[in-house]
Formats: sequence, structure tokens, C-alpha cells
Amino acid sequence: MGINNVRYLVTVIILFLSSICYCQVIDTQFGKAEVLGLKHLKLQELLDLLSVKAPEISVDKCASTLKKIGFPDASIMRYYDEDGKFYSVVTIIEREYSKFVKYKNPLQYTLSTKKQWGKAIGIYNNNPIEFQIGLLKYKSDIVETNFDKQKILKDLNKKVVIELWNFLKNRDRERDKDMAIWILNNDGNYLNRIIASMILINFPESDLVWWSLIDALRDPVGRVCSTSELVLKYFISNNRRKINWQPAVKSLNYLINGTNPFVFSTILKIISETDVSENIIKYLFRESKGYLVLSYLKAQHEKERAIAYDFLKKIFKKDFGNNVEKWEKYIINFVK
Repeated sequence: MGINNVRYLVTVIILFLSSICYCQVIDTQFGKAEVLGLKHLKLQELLDLLSVKAPEISVDKCASTLKKIGFPDASIMRYYDEDGKFYSVVTIIEREYSKFVKYKNPLQYTLSTKKQWGKAIGIYNNNPIEFQIGLLKYKSDIVETNFDKQKILKDLNKKVVIELWNFLKNRDRERDKDMAIWILNNDGNYLNRIIASMILINFPESDLVWWSLIDALRDPVGRVCSTSELVLKYFISNNRRKINWQPAVKSLNYLINGTNPFVFSTILKIISETDVSENIIKYLFRESKGYLVLSYLKAQHEKERAIAYDFLKKIFKKDFGNNVEKWEKYIINFVK
């Protein structure tokens, strides 16, 4: 066998072995599913566990089921692949990292729904797409006559989006900020917390607002988390700047290492775009050694792999490509 053929064979073997180590993709009735976050548990062991404890549930069907059978936290994100089929990314937090899964306790004091927020609550309940796009496009240069030129906006109710913008524009005073922060942290009425987090979109210059929204990503009600995430995404797109994260470092630590993996990609983006200090980075990686970030770096799905790589490159100012072993070794030495 010639030397070139030998090299080719070695390369094929290496790639094959690599795919055995990293390939966590299976076919399900809903399409392909990739499982991230497995460190000690093998994929087949996970499937066997599901077949015993929840035989009627596919691994890419229900995140709450994965938590019910014993995993500290889980998430499922669905995408359409090029063939128009579902591609699901399932993130599972292994039991070893359960100490990082810390949601906020349910709030004891529940206020009645604020009457002056009734219009915004109505939009949230009845026009969820307008609500989401309205937040993401807030204070943009899109005016009413341009809606139909935007493919993403062509089917929206323009009047509803503009009503949402007007609601927000009338709540940009300091007392609006203070009330929204208090409600987000103290009011057991989740609808009030949703609108409070939305109002905070007017105050990106306040570090306290960023801290409050980050903490709200651990809210026990997922819909509050989702709204807070939308506002933070808006900040990253339009108001990125250096943030002093020290007062919110515990929440960041929980979120980057296991709590609410539905927002994990957003957390990576926030940290990498707000000039986080070296001491905080060490704190975030000291115990976990970047367990979940490195799991995303192994992903076959490009979005998860790319955001993990971009995050690592920006915060460490190093570039080891997608070489998980080199990144892991660097992180271990970095946190010593």
C-alpha cells in the first residue's frame, strides 16, 4: 500500500473514531435529534432510561419529561433543516452539575393585574408574534409604510405593533424603571412580571436593569424568562456595552452551567459582548471547567457549535478552532 493510501486510511479511521466520540444524532419520528450535555452518560443509556421510565415519549418530544425522570434541567430547540424536516437540539444537564441548576423561588406576594398595563397584557395574550417582533424591533427605523417591505413583518398586525411601541414610549421615566424592577423581583403575578421586564427595554444604560433581567432568566415561570430574554437580545443588538457583572455573578454562574438551557445561547452572547472581567470569567469556569460550553462546541448543528466557538474566542482571546481538547486544557490551566 502506497504512503498516500496509508495516510488516507489513517485519516478515515480518525474521522470515524471522532464521529463515534462526538456523534449524538439519532433519527426520531419528528426528524433528526442531537443530544448535547452528555458527559458520563452514553446516548444509548439515555435512550434505554427513557424506554423504561417514559416509553411513550421520544427524546426530542418534551423537556419536562427529561426533568421528571431525573435530569436537573433540559431544553429542546427545533429548527428546520434544508429538506424542510425538523432538526432538534436536546440539551441535558447531567446530575453531576445539579448544583448549578438554581431557579428563583416562587414569589409569595401576588398583586392584581395592573389596570394601566391592560393593553400590553392583551397584546401579550392575544398577539404573541406581534409582541415578540415589537420588542425586537423597538425604536428601529421601521415605520408603518415599510412594514410590508419586510418579509418577516408582512403578516403582522401593524396596528398592534405600533400600539405596543406607544405603550413602551410612554413608560420611559425613572419611576417606571423603579416600579418595573420592584415588580419583577417581588410580584407573584407572572403577567405583571412579563410587562415589567418588557418596560425595562427603555433603560439599557442601567447596569441594574441588566442584572434584573439576567436574574429573571431564572424565573420559575418560563414566559417571564422568555420576555426577559427578548429584551436582553434587543440590548445586545442595539445597546451593547461594558457591564459590571459582579453583583449578578451568581446568576450568570447558574445560567452558563446548567440553569434554563433554553437561554444558554443568549447567555453566551451576552457575556461575550459585554466585556466581562477576567476574574468573573475564572469564577464562571472554576467549578464546571466549561462543561456545557464545550459540549456545544462538539455539536454537529452549526448554530450551537458556532456560538460556543465565538464565545470562547472572544472571552479568552485565543483561537483553538473547534479543538475541544485544546480548549479544555486551556480552561483548566486558566482557572488555576
